[in-house]
Amino acid sequence: MIPIKLELHNFLSYQEPEPLLFDGIHVACLVGPNGAGKSSLLEAITWALWGKARTNVADELIHHERTEMRVVFTFDQSGSKYEVTRQRKSDKRGSSALELRGWDADTESWRSLTEATIRGTQSRIDNLLRLDYETFVNSAFLTQGRADEFTMKTPNQRKEVLANILGLDIWDTFENRAKERVRQTRDEIQRLEGRLVEIDRELNQREEYETDLVEAESAAQLATSVLVGAEAQWTNLEQARSQLVTYQRQIDDLTSRIMRTGKEVDEATQEKNTAASQADKNAIASALSEIKKALNELDPIQKKHEELRDQKSTYLTKRAHLNGVNAALGPSTEPVKSRVATLQSATEPLCPTCGQPLTDEHREELVNELQLEVESRREQFKENRDRIIELEAEISKVDQELVSISQSLSERGEFERRVGELENALSHADNAAQRVIGMEKMIKRWNTELETDRKKRYELERLAEKSEGDLRAASISKEKLEKLRLEKRLADEKVGGARQRLAALMSLAKQRQKLLDERALEAENQSLYEDLQVAFSKRGVPAMIIETAVPELEDSANKLLKLMTDEKMAVRIETQREIKSGELREALDIIISDELGTRPYGTYSGGESFRINFAIRIALSRLLARRAGAQLRSLFIDEGFGSQDARGREQLVAAINSIQDDFELILVITHIDEMKDAFPTRIEVEKTPQGSQFHLS
Repeated sequence: MIPIKLELHNFLSYQEPEPLLFDGIHVACLVGPNGAGKSSLLEAITWALWGKARTNVADELIHHERTEMRVVFTFDQSGSKYEVTRQRKSDKRGSSALELRGWDADTESWRSLTEATIRGTQSRIDNLLRLDYETFVNSAFLTQGRADEFTMKTPNQRKEVLANILGLDIWDTFENRAKERVRQTRDEIQRLEGRLVEIDRELNQREEYETDLVEAESAAQLATSVLVGAEAQWTNLEQARSQLVTYQRQIDDLTSRIMRTGKEVDEATQEKNTAASQADKNAIASALSEIKKALNELDPIQKKHEELRDQKSTYLTKRAHLNGVNAALGPSTEPVKSRVATLQSATEPLCPTCGQPLTDEHREELVNELQLEVESRREQFKENRDRIIELEAEISKVDQELVSISQSLSERGEFERRVGELENALSHADNAAQRVIGMEKMIKRWNTELETDRKKRYELERLAEKSEGDLRAASISKEKLEKLRLEKRLADEKVGGARQRLAALMSLAKQRQKLLDERALEAENQSLYEDLQVAFSKRGVPAMIIETAVPELEDSANKLLKLMTDEKMAVRIETQREIKSGELREALDIIISDELGTRPYGTYSGGESFRINFAIRIALSRLLARRAGAQLRSLFIDEGFGSQDARGREQLVAAINSIQDDFELILVITHIDEMKDAFPTRIEVEKTPQGSQFHLS
């Protein structure tokens, strides 16, 4: 990781400073008075990348009297450019945000790499850097007051930090995978052994299965024998039932034919009797004579009928005339009656109807004449009405006689039709006699057929009764036969099941051998994975890698330490320690010596301790800078010069200059003015009313 740009907004003592650009900076020092905000710049980097700084309470990092802060850190990682933005708001609810972006060289634009959650985005940053905060502050970041962070840890903790610097966490993944494979193979072996127990238990039942097969086959043979006999009985019964149906059908056919022939005999007998009567000439001639005689007796009655009709017509004509006269008398009399009334009411000597002079005598005479005329007409109307009544009585009498005569004459048509029929029958009497002879022969033949059919039906009815008796006496039934068939099927199924179980035992024997082979293979795999688990554990390959790295670490630290102490001090790192039992235990002990010999770390002065810690931490940083994947080619040194005398500070600067080719960026923080000129680039920090500010010089 190589810093490119740092942007701050309300972070600790900073408000809105210009971005800090690291382009062109190789070795530089951050200078300024205490409290100006030098360390805050490095803490901004750690807070942006890991959310950690001098305090675990993020709101305490927000600038005084402000409620939100933001840090944007742009860096290079393995040749690719990334940008991390971390924000915090301290309002009532409190909220945080984290974004990660990557530079797309093809489109020359930023591409979001932010996950759905802050935790997910942080995990992505850690995977990108292949470095966590603890490893960073124990190697490439010598933070103020914590230079001895690595030295003061326990041997196991130091070994864990070294493992992180060397990127040995991948071996934890390998170890966990090996453990999981061991667990899987153990589970599989356990499953195989369980299945083998089941198979052995099943194979031990072979003798029982063979006995079951013999018994099942015997029972099946018996069921087959019983069923064969029952099937034969049922076949005979079905034949008898089929024969009975045939008999019944034949009986029904004969009955229908007998009824049909009997009906034809009856119809033929009637037809023969009719033809016999049509063949009796004497009877026909006698009947014809009687009917003709009756027709002759109707002639006078017919004549009387015609006379009555003429008489009725005369009466009707007279009645119509009289009705017409009376109908005219009424209207013609009304004018006369009106004239009389007018004359009687007139007072003038003039006639009111004609205008002629009129005397009283003459008026009276005229009125009397007119009244006589009205009376005459009334008498005539009465006489006509009486005559009409007489005529209607005569008409009614004639109608009664006509009805009586018409009833007698109504038989004439029937008599005439009968005469025609009898005359026709008389002419065909000989043909009718021939039909009688033919019908008698046909009736005789049909009677013979009837007798034959009745005998056949009688024989069939006897056979049907016998078949019905056989059916009633049968000992087999459909239900019993189905039961026997079911028993036979169940017996066969038992045989099949017994044979299948024995066949399954053969398959199980083959399967057992296959499972034994699989178990042997899984046992071999388990042994292999257990060996791999040991090899991948902290005492395996990682310990070997640490063993190979320790000489390099020790050599690098001693070169710096000798440079800073005029070759008076040295460190030795031991990876194993002998315990009371005499066994060797994995460890990472730091042994320090000077011209007086080996003595505990706590007995050295502050300046000496810092040089020891500085040498070890720089050696760790150089190791981290060369590590594949992480390559943290940046070194941050926060203070430490204050514990050194002038000679010690010169030696520290010389040591820093000696390692500058191992890092892309070395940033040193100091408040000692005479140290400014020891570095080619200075970043001067000062505190202003607008917050801390910095500038390069």
